[in-house]
Amino acid sequence: MGCSKHKDYFDHDYDYHEKHDGDHKDYYKPPHGKHYENCVEDVLEGILEAQKKVKKDDCCKTSCQHSIDDLLHEEKKSKKDTIPFILYCDCKPFKGSGVTKYRCHSKHSKFKCVETFVFKVKDLDKKCAVLELLTFKGDHKNASKEKDLHSPCDQIDHKCVDDLIGTGICINVDLSCFCAITCLPAVKLDC
Repeated sequence: MGCSKHKDYFDHDYDYHEKHDGDHKDYYKPPHGKHYENCVEDVLEGILEAQKKVKKDDCCKTSCQHSIDDLLHEEKKSKKDTIPFILYCDCKPFKGSGVTKYRCHSKHSKFKCVETFVFKVKDLDKKCAVLELLTFKGDHKNASKEKDLHSPCDQIDHKCVDDLIGTGICINVDLSCFCAITCLPAVKLDC
């Protein structure tokens, strides 16, 4: 496959400009009538169009679309019911926190703070969402380990998928605060 096959695409969408010193730069020009508020979107659109022309069936093995498809088209035996996800704010993983109460060997209730990078969507209303904090069984009992969470990988690496649980703690978030989302594979969530 040579460059000549895609020559018309490059000639149409890219200009190769010569500057004062003879430096060369590529500039992506979006298709007529399309321009986003963000040049990253313009470039990503160009990359996506080029990739589609080269290869038709290029799927991500782990993605939000794959997790949604897995949840909707899975075998009836496993009964997956949740797509856990991680949100990003200012290009950093978002850590949500909330408080619940519990009783332990005494008649008095105690507070328990829970922090997590993993969420389940419970409700959407325009640009706001209700998210449930998800954690792992071992982390829920071990308070010192929970305080050491600096990244999603600190929380989820080498954890058993079946140990992911809902906390019952929900937070309300403004979706305009987030810049990215990473979906985990669909799971059956224990509460």
